[in-house]
Amino acid sequence: MTVPIVLAIWHGQHLLQNYLSDSQLLQSLRIGHVHLEPWISPTLAALLSVLLATALLFLRRLYRWVRRPRRDRSAVEFALDRERLFNHTLIEANPAFVVAVSPEGEVLRMNESMLKALGYRREDVLGQDYLSSFVPPCDRPHVQEMFQDLVHVLDMIQTESSVMTRDGEVLWVAWHGRAVRQRPSGACEFILGIGNDITDRQRTIQALATAEAKYRSIFENAIEGIFQISPEGYYLSANPALASILGYDSPEHLISQLDNIDRQLYVDSSRRAKLLRLLQTQKVVSGFEAEVYRRDGSVVWISEDVRAVRDDQGLLLYYEGSVVDITERKRTEQRLRYNASHDELTGLWNRGWFLSQVERSLRRSRRHEDYRFAVLFLDLDNFKGVNDSLGHVIGDRLLLEIAHRLELCLRPGDTLARLGGDEFTILMENTQDLQEAIDLAQRLQQSLQDPLPVENHHIFTQVSIGIAPAHPGHRQPQDLLQDADIALYRAKKQKPAEGYVVFDRTMRSEAVRRLQLETDLRGAIERNELKVVYQPIVCLDTLKVSGFEALVRWRHSRYGNISPSEFIPIAEESGSIQALGAWVLRTAGYQLRHWQQTILGCDLLSMSINLSGKQLSQAFISQLDSLLADTQLDGRTLKLEITETALMEDVDSAIVLLEEIQDRHVVLCLDDFGTGYCSLNYLHRFPIQIIKLDRSFVERLFNGDGRPPIAPAIVNLAQHLQICTIAEGIENPQQLKYLQDLGCNYGQGYWFSRPLDAQRAEQLLQEDLNIPALAG
Repeated sequence: MTVPIVLAIWHGQHLLQNYLSDSQLLQSLRIGHVHLEPWISPTLAALLSVLLATALLFLRRLYRWVRRPRRDRSAVEFALDRERLFNHTLIEANPAFVVAVSPEGEVLRMNESMLKALGYRREDVLGQDYLSSFVPPCDRPHVQEMFQDLVHVLDMIQTESSVMTRDGEVLWVAWHGRAVRQRPSGACEFILGIGNDITDRQRTIQALATAEAKYRSIFENAIEGIFQISPEGYYLSANPALASILGYDSPEHLISQLDNIDRQLYVDSSRRAKLLRLLQTQKVVSGFEAEVYRRDGSVVWISEDVRAVRDDQGLLLYYEGSVVDITERKRTEQRLRYNASHDELTGLWNRGWFLSQVERSLRRSRRHEDYRFAVLFLDLDNFKGVNDSLGHVIGDRLLLEIAHRLELCLRPGDTLARLGGDEFTILMENTQDLQEAIDLAQRLQQSLQDPLPVENHHIFTQVSIGIAPAHPGHRQPQDLLQDADIALYRAKKQKPAEGYVVFDRTMRSEAVRRLQLETDLRGAIERNELKVVYQPIVCLDTLKVSGFEALVRWRHSRYGNISPSEFIPIAEESGSIQALGAWVLRTAGYQLRHWQQTILGCDLLSMSINLSGKQLSQAFISQLDSLLADTQLDGRTLKLEITETALMEDVDSAIVLLEEIQDRHVVLCLDDFGTGYCSLNYLHRFPIQIIKLDRSFVERLFNGDGRPPIAPAIVNLAQHLQICTIAEGIENPQQLKYLQDLGCNYGQGYWFSRPLDAQRAEQLLQEDLNIPALAG
């Protein structure tokens, strides 16, 4: 019995070992075997072993069943932990912004990327109100509305909104928002937002929008027209300025109406064709000018800057460019070109254009020996008097009327020009001979015989004309014009009945002489070439010398004695009369004072000094004051002679200056009375004390032409005005006797004495000679 029991127990232990791994339990069984074996039967022990093994097997299975759930919970926890770690890493390591917000708006979680971007720590943001803490005020309504939609309506939304950093900087974020809801209620647990920082993109978009708005504003508000044109010739785009330039209400109206630019826009379609040809060879065409039609049919000038836009393969896409309205500039250029060649007042050709035509004629004459032409130079007589008396407005209108009359006298092909002032020139081309030019000069003068009506005035005027036929010696147009001017000068000085002079070469030498005299006269005083001579003035009642007239003489080192009638006009025209007159005044004044102080009975001896109209100025008043102060002369012994013509150059100014002279008790004498154009009214206004009869009236006293002499009328007028008279040019006793009988006060002339130098004049005064004895 022992063996079976032992085998059963061993078998049971063996079975248990196969199913149990707990060492303590096996130890217990071994202990049990030790304790049981002594007191139970083998069969029972075997049975008990089997039962025990069965029980232990059951217990093992129960143990496994109990232990299995414990091992399953650990795996779930592990999986959950692993998922939590994965989610944490996914959230925190994500470069995108991640934020969880409760339905009430509190921040539940914010990942590291967002924290770093906003500049916060984690503990600073948890529990904070998302809207008030992290959203700029301007964007809060939008975010609030998005939250409401996610909480109550939507599960997911995509939007863009801004967030605010701790420093106040605004970042733009593109959000993917999702509502996390409870099941099965569907209530929102929290809002999860995942976003990307799009601040740089947003700034780029804003910059592009700003740039687009800027350039759109430039496009819309540019004063230049801007366009794009298809290769087929219609507008793709246009700005308001272009529509305005072309007369359309709007760019849309322009684009819809102008569907064929070549035909509808360009006045000259060849200009458009030329522009396209240029664009084939040039990238950009700048400053292309053309005339175009506006919508109303009027024409304007435009300047275009155009370029052809092509793709990468060189295929033409369209033309683009800008347009400027240059109509006003073109008009200005036309006016400038017109003004460059025309006289502004009369519309005639001007000096520059006239000379260019003369130069063309000179070139033609060199090519064709039989080609002849001539230049006429015209100058109005007494035009300055019209301006001074009636004003420049009347003078200008007179010039217009004269220009019209002159044009009516021209042949076809003749050219009339105004050089300036009252000077006109005529170019006569294809002349057969000189007589044609003379005939034209006569027609011109005849056309001005009748008075010219100007407003309420009827003005008589004449022209002096210089004629210069072209010859091979003329190389420049100025040479021909100068010859005509020299002939004109001769015509004005000689005043022949015809009123014109034809140039000959001897006149050029005379002109050269005149220019030389003008130059040399300026230094004649320093070279002691000038001297003053004195012609006695005799009292016709007593035939005693009462005074002298100071006369200037010039002995030129090359030309010898120069007549005053030649160099005095030169001095007046050149302006040297001022210095010459001042020198004569001072020389004669000092001489007079010397005679008054050194010769007995000469206390009231007088000196007459000629005064040019060019000297009438405040400068002369200063010279006169200086002379009177330095010499202590009695002003009543100083007589200043001035001609009618000089006084009439500026009547009002002359009267003022003459009154200033009279205030110094200096005697004023009207020289050459009757030869000028002084009216009796002016004679009454001028403070004149002496009238001098011109020698021409004295010469005609006994010329036998049957005409009554003028001298008696002048003397009678002077007596009624209580003005003294002096007769010039007395050369025989008959003239002397006649003038004495008329009651003329004083006289001078060769019958009494020629002009004397200072030494001989002083000798005459010292000897107190009888004037008739001198004549005998």
